[in-house]
Amino acid sequence: MKIQIDHNRVFSIFKKVVLVITLILFYIINIFFVASSTKGLYDFGSFIASGELANEKKNPYSEESSFIFSIYFPIIDHKGIAPNLNPPISIMFFQHLSSISPEKSLITWRWLNGLLFIFSFLLLHFYSPNARKPDMVKRTFLFFCFAGLWHTIELGQIYIVVLLLTIISWVFIKQEKTLLGGIVLGIIIAIKPNFILWAIALFANKNWKVFLVSGITSFTISLIPILKWGPKIYVQWLEASQKFTPDLLIFPGNNSLQGLFARFSVPHIGIFTGIILTIAMVVFIAKNKPTNITINTIGIVLSLFVSPIAWTGYTLLVFPILFEEKLWKAYHWVAVCIFIVPFPIILKLFQLSNFNFVFFGWFYGWGLLILLSGTLINKKDPLSV
Repeated sequence: MKIQIDHNRVFSIFKKVVLVITLILFYIINIFFVASSTKGLYDFGSFIASGELANEKKNPYSEESSFIFSIYFPIIDHKGIAPNLNPPISIMFFQHLSSISPEKSLITWRWLNGLLFIFSFLLLHFYSPNARKPDMVKRTFLFFCFAGLWHTIELGQIYIVVLLLTIISWVFIKQEKTLLGGIVLGIIIAIKPNFILWAIALFANKNWKVFLVSGITSFTISLIPILKWGPKIYVQWLEASQKFTPDLLIFPGNNSLQGLFARFSVPHIGIFTGIILTIAMVVFIAKNKPTNITINTIGIVLSLFVSPIAWTGYTLLVFPILFEEKLWKAYHWVAVCIFIVPFPIILKLFQLSNFNFVFFGWFYGWGLLILLSGTLINKKDPLSV
């Protein structure tokens, strides 16, 4: 009796087995990565340092603290100091950290980050019209495997807070609650000024209310540090950004355009490219009138590309984009496959050769580029908005 083999079914099962094994391996790497990072304070230490210096009436953007995070890559003989380079409003929150044990506060913040991520995921799931799609279980395991999630928890960074705010603003804008959407977007811009490009993308689509409200909100919030410390606080922030950013550009996981071109020793080309892309974005949106999801995708991804520093944790901000798509196309899958590669693998690979230095050093940037390019190419496809 001749047995017929359904090759399509066999291949489908094979893909699922490979995916399951890969995810299990990646989860093990990520869990070990975070569990073994108990001997340092990382970026969280820089936040503590900034708050302590402010409490001591010193320059909160100076390097006069042993808590400030620094790292050295021996193979490429490169070192960088990573103090708090968030805008001055952040210091008012970091001042409260100095009254708590650094190690205990970092552990607490890591657990809180995990809870905030789960809450953000559930919020997106609840407000996405396509959240109950058949493959949502598979997507959930992929989302929780994002390198940006685990790296954010390890560093003690604030990207999950930014993710939550991004989701809230996204939902409000989608529901045409322009006042609330603009206020939340303004808070994001005050924390991460590069997201002014998201507001500009909305303005290019004549959504001037969100643009105006976000601008007023971010400006108002940004005035608060001046009332407390005077204009000098912004001078100190800008001086620190100019001093420390150049050494950080070629760090692995910096997925900005400046980060890419800095690997060829021409970071200024990255700035020029960002300006050109911003102009092209405005023209494209004004001319084509794309869907809301396309506009938000362009705004969010370009906000990362144009920023001098766009660490791995920023890739979490593509969650609303991926949630809104009812059916992932090939470019979605390729981008996600890039985003879930654990950061420890990138750390091992990026120093091994000149090619690796560029390709793996900017690894998650390729995922952002693929996501943006695919969205633009498929702008006429029916999308959920």
